[in-house]
Order: sequence, then C-alpha cells, then structure tokens
Amino acid sequence: MDIDKLVKQRSGIKAKLTNFEKYIAMLSSSKFISELQRIDLEGRLSKFEALYDIFDALQMEIELASANPENEYVERNQIEERYHSLIANARSQLRTSGSECKGSKTGTTMDSKSGASLKNGFVRLPKIDLPHFDGGYQCWLEFRDTFISLIHNSDCIDGINKFHYLRASLKGRAAEVIKNIDFKDENYVIAWDLLCDRYNNNRLLINNHVQALFDLEPITKESSASLRRLIDVINKNLRALKTLKEPTEYWDTLIIFMMSRKLDINTNRKWEEYRNALSESPTLTKLISFINGRADLLETLEVNQNKSSTSVNNKQKSFIIASTKENQNTHKEMINNKLENSKAHSNNLHNKLKCPLCSNDHLLYTCDLFKILPTETRLQKAKELRVCLNCLRSSHITKKCRLAGCKYCKSRHNTLLHVEPTEQPHQDPMPSASNSIALPIDTTNSVVLSADTIHHTSTTNVLLSTAMVKAVSNSGEKVNARILLDNGSTANFVTESLCAKLDLLRRKTTSTVTGS
Repeated sequence: MDIDKLVKQRSGIKAKLTNFEKYIAMLSSSKFISELQRIDLEGRLSKFEALYDIFDALQMEIELASANPENEYVERNQIEERYHSLIANARSQLRTSGSECKGSKTGTTMDSKSGASLKNGFVRLPKIDLPHFDGGYQCWLEFRDTFISLIHNSDCIDGINKFHYLRASLKGRAAEVIKNIDFKDENYVIAWDLLCDRYNNNRLLINNHVQALFDLEPITKESSASLRRLIDVINKNLRALKTLKEPTEYWDTLIIFMMSRKLDINTNRKWEEYRNALSESPTLTKLISFINGRADLLETLEVNQNKSSTSVNNKQKSFIIASTKENQNTHKEMINNKLENSKAHSNNLHNKLKCPLCSNDHLLYTCDLFKILPTETRLQKAKELRVCLNCLRSSHITKKCRLAGCKYCKSRHNTLLHVEPTEQPHQDPMPSASNSIALPIDTTNSVVLSADTIHHTSTTNVLLSTAMVKAVSNSGEKVNARILLDNGSTANFVTESLCAKLDLLRRKTTSTVTGS
C-alpha cells in the first residue's frame, strides 16, 4: 500500500486521540460527574481502548514501508504515550465518580458501572428507568413519589442534573409548566416547586380519582384479564384517595355496588349466589377475593383450552402437510402425463406438418416446389400423393373436407388447382363486357404482357377486371380486343398483333417496368 495513504490513516487516529483528550479535559474541569456523564465516559472509553490494535497494525505497515524507520519509531512512542495517558485519566475519572456517589447512612454505595446502589458491595441491582408524567392528575402521585425517591432526595446528583432529569421526565401539558424557566442549577428548586404547586391540588386529585372509579368500563366478555384489570383500577384509585386523606375504609358498600354493576353476566350471577350464602353484608376485601378466585379459575381453563387448541392445530398442520405432499405427488404425476401427451401431440403435429412432396416441415399448399409447378402438374401430383384436393392435406378425403372451395369458381378444389376454362367455338365472340381472370403472382415480381393476359406472380392471388371492346383502326375498321382494367396503372400497353390490326403508327422509346 502507498505509504502516503497509510500516513493519512494514522492522522485520522491521531485526530481521535485529540478529541478524546478534549473530552477528558472537559470532565476534569467539572466538580462532579453525573451518572449520565459517567455512562457516556464508559462508552467512549470502550471504543477508545479498541483503537490501539488498529493503530498498532497500521504503524507496523508504515515502519516496514518507510525509508527512515527510526523516525516512525519516535512517532509510535509519542502516540502510545498519549494513548496510555488518556486511558489512565479516563479510568481515574470513573473511579472518582464511583467513590463520590456514596449511599445514605445505611452504608449503601453506588455501583461504578450500572449506577445502581450496592449494599456491602455484593448485590448489583438493575437500572431503574425514570417515570414520565404528561399532566394527568391520576398519574401525579405515582410520578411525584418515584421522582422524589430516585432524583429529588439524592445527594449524588447536583441541581443542574436534577433539572435535566426533571425536564426529560415531563411530557405534554406538564412540560409546559416549566418550559420558560432558564436551565440553571439554582432554578431546579423553582421548577420543582412550581410543578408541585400546579399538581398538588387535593380537590382536583380527589375528583379525578373518584371520576376514574365511576368511569370503569363494564366487562362484556368473561375473561381472567378483564377481571384482574378491574381489580387493579379499583385498588390503584382507592390507594391514591387514601393518600389524599379520604376515608376509603368506609366506602365498601358503595364500591361493591359499583364493581358488581361492571361485572359480566356469569361472574355477576356467581357473585350474587356467593353473596346470598353469606350471613352478613360482604366487605370489599371479600369481593376482591371472590373476583381473584374467579380469575384464577378462568385462567386455568384458558390455559387448558389453549393447550387443546394447540394440539388440534398441530394435528391439522400434520394432516395438511400430509395432504399437501400427496397433492404434490399427484400434481407431479399430472404434469408428467401432460408432458408425455404434449410430446405425443408434438410428434403427431410434426407428422401432419411433413410435406408429402419435399418431406420438409410445412404443408403442401405452402411448399415452394409445389407452387412453381404448372396447374395441371399440381393437380396430377396432388392425386398421386393422395391428398385432399380441396385443402391439400392428407388427413382426410375430399368429400369429408369442411373448408371452403376454390376462391375463383367456388368448386371443391384448392385455389392452386384452379384451371381457367377455354373459350368454346360456338360461343359469342363478344363475351360479357366485364370478366375477371385470375392472375397468379410469382415471387420473382416480374411482369409479363401478352394479348390476352397479364401474369404477375407472387405468394398471393390478385384478381383484375377485363372487358371485350371494339377498337377502331386507322382505316375505320372495328376490331375485337380484350382490355385490362387497372385504375392504378401509369402506362398503357398493347400487343404487337393488335397494333398491326389497328394499323397504328410506331416510334421507338425507352421505359422501365418494375414490380412492386
């Protein structure tokens, strides 16, 4: 590899050293490292420690490729000194932050990695997520007590970090309460007191918790989850009301009435049967115990039902898999049969397409050798080859052919076998004024002019109209002549014999006649 490129890569590593050095200097200037900063430092340190292996391999390549390796040895020594110094400084910062965050008087210390409290240094507790509060009065007491326990009463967290945690925990309407307070160390207490003044309203808190009891959703379908959810909502709001100094211990009759109205039909019936068997009025504790027992029963039944349905589903899957395999085998057999039938059909089709005249893969009426033969010879060959004279195929006889006949005379023979009838002596020398003659078109695209017909051969047949007329010669004599009616022609032609009969004047000229 080019040594210049290696040196540029080493410069990138040195830039990372400089950035980490600035970060360590910033932490050293602070009096106290917060938990977030300590966690951030741990992440940066783990990545920075992995940087040495990359540098070592890169520096080795530079030293091998350099013309003056002594200079590179000096460069290595300088970078390694900076690296090890930064590692030592970072670990010292982590150790110092862990020792500063001491526990309360019970002898509890903070874990240097997870931030959780340790008792006697043996138990590492999981990390506790901060609660969130969006301004709902029903959640205020829970948020307030949790935040006070984790953040507000902690001596390890300074004011600015407490303020940071508070702002991160508030959402929606609650965040608007402290939105306009400047983010400073001394303003944390102001923000916390303002939030408590806003939501420590006993009258509103009581109203919201009582409203939550009345707004319980009735259970429409009997299930263990619905019954447990009902109990949880009741207990949560009653505990909150008790914290607010409400005499909830005297509310059993009211709460029992409210809860029984929210039960489903089956559970309510069972509760009335249980209640009638009691010798005295039931208490809220008995109702909750009854609902818990009912939920346990339903949960057991639901588990057994799920196991049964799972077993049935497995059997159905096994049956479906077996059926699928059988269907796949049947499908494969059908495909093989279709392939065999297709091959047989292809062979039959190949035999049908085989020309009886030249043995090539085409039908007789498309055979070029057959087309160039005179009409009489074509007819003779068709009879010798024993093909249908109407369609020129060998699969049937002429009487059973269903295709249309000749395009010219509509007779039961192919158009390629059509022969123009000759004129009889006793007929009128002047045929009808308009006749049609078949002009077979040759593939050579040549034009042949004669007194009676014009032959223009190609792969298709073209019909042009003719007429018998009386032409007047120079001497006034009328001569019978057949003319060809072609509206698209740009030149007129006449046979030499007719020119002699009409005693026409001649002069030499040159023109080119081409076929389209």
